[in-house]
Amino acid sequence: PGATFHPLGERLAAGYRRVLPALAVEVQESPGSVRNVRALQGGTADLGFAFADVTYVAFVGRLAEEPRPFDQLRGVAVLQLTPLHLIARAGLDVRSIADLRGKRVGTGPPGSGTALTSDILMRGYGVGADQVAAEALPFNDAARRLVAGTLDAAFVSAGYPSESVQIATRAGAHLVGVEGDAVTRLRTEYPFLRLTFVPGGTYPGHPDPVPTVGVDSLLLCRAALDEDLVYRLTAAFFDVLPTLSTELES
Repeated sequence: PGATFHPLGERLAAGYRRVLPALAVEVQESPGSVRNVRALQGGTADLGFAFADVTYVAFVGRLAEEPRPFDQLRGVAVLQLTPLHLIARAGLDVRSIADLRGKRVGTGPPGSGTALTSDILMRGYGVGADQVAAEALPFNDAARRLVAGTLDAAFVSAGYPSESVQIATRAGAHLVGVEGDAVTRLRTEYPFLRLTFVPGGTYPGHPDPVPTVGVDSLLLCRAALDEDLVYRLTAAFFDVLPTLSTELES
C-alpha cells in the first residue's frame, strides 16, 4: 500500500480471472521487489512484479542478502518507468541527496526495490551508511512520520501521483531533485537507472518539473512455469491491458 505494485497486482489478477477463468489466481502481498524475486526463485510464486535493478542484481548473484544467482527469474513484459521520489519534511533545507548526512531517512520497506535503489544513490553521492539514521519503513508510515516531524526524509519508488507522497506534500514536505554529476557517474555503473522527472503540478507546492531517476518495472515469472501457460498469460496480459492503464500511467 502506498506504491504502485499493490493496485496493479489486484487489477491484473482480476483481469486474469476474467480472461482465463480456468486458472486459480491468488494475490500474495509483499513488501516489494526483493521479496518478490525471492518468492519466484523459491517457487512460492509463479508471477511477480519487480524493478529492473533488483531483478538484474539478483539474477547475477549480487543481492547483498543472498549473493547467489537467482537463475529461475524470467521476464514476461516491461511495464513502465517508475520514478524515485525523495521527500524532505517541511522546513528542512535538503536540496540534494548529499544533504541527507546526519538526517533520519526512510529507505523503503524491508525487501523493497526502494531500499536497494536508495542505497545505490546515497553511496553515489558520497553518503555512507554510517552517516544517516536509516529506517526501513512502509511508504505510508514514512509519510506520516514526515508529517509528524519524526523523520527528515524518505525515498519512495512509485508511479505518480503516489498516495504516500501526497500525504507528505499536503503537509508541506517538498520533493528533492536527483540530478548532477553523481547521477551521470552512477548511470555508467548502473545503466538500469534512467533519467526522468515528476511533472509539475503533480503534488501540492510543486508547479515545476522535478528531475529524478527511475527504474523500469517488470512482470516476471519463474523459469519452471509451463511455456504454453506463460504464452497464454502473456497474451491475456495484453487483453487486460486497458483495465490496467490507470495504474501503468500513474
